[in-house]
This record gives sequence, structure tokens and C-alpha cells, in this order.
Amino acid sequence: MKHALLIAAAALALAACAPEAAAPSQLDGAWEVQQIAGADLNAQARIHFTIAGDEISGSTGCNTFTGAITQFENTVTISNVAATERACLEEAGNVNEQRFLGVLPAVTRFARNGARLELLSNSEELLLARAGE
Repeated sequence: MKHALLIAAAALALAACAPEAAAPSQLDGAWEVQQIAGADLNAQARIHFTIAGDEISGSTGCNTFTGAITQFENTVTISNVAATERACLEEAGNVNEQRFLGVLPAVTRFARNGARLELLSNSEELLLARAGE
């Protein structure tokens, strides 16, 4: 009996020391880009990304990309962005892709309002996205 009680106490002590799972971030989820630096994407363009923990990944419509994302309160940093290098079939897709990938490193903060996510620099809105599927 004493032995079983000792094992139970040890199990409880170990469980108390286990790291807690991180709470989901307000950024976590799938997002579809609506605007880049205030300009709407053309009707055929579809840029989407997913944020899960410290990773951002998605598709520019022409290429896939991945990067690192860190968040503290409403500040955010996106770094180490890498993308495949397939050619876009349409020039508009190429322009959207270059603009999108170009603004990611400039993001410094975010604002979340329901299904709407704004990625901002210190002085302007860089990306406007809505919750995706």
C-alpha cells in the first residue's frame, strides 16, 4: 500500500512539472489575402497562408512558401521566408507574389477583429486577410 501511494505521489509530481501546452495564438489558422498595401488582388489571384505556432506557410498562387513567425502580444516578426521558384503564368500573379513576399519581412504588428486579420508595419497596413477554410 505504501509503495502504491509513493508511486501515485511521484506520478503527480511529474505531471506538475510537465510543460503546459501553449495557448493558441490569435494568428493561428488559415487566411486568404484580400489586399496587399491597400491594393486589392485581381479576381483570379488567390494567395493564402496558414499560421501554426511559430511557422507560416502557404501559396502565392504561383509558388509555395514557408517561414518563421514570432509573436508577443500584438507584435509579430516574420523571417526566413523561402519560396519555390516556379514561373507564374500570368504577369498579375507574378506582381502579386512579389508584393506579398516583399511585405512579409516588414510586418511588425497585427490587429485581429473576428474573421479579419491585418498585418501592419509601424506606419501602414501591409496585408489584409480574412479567415480561410
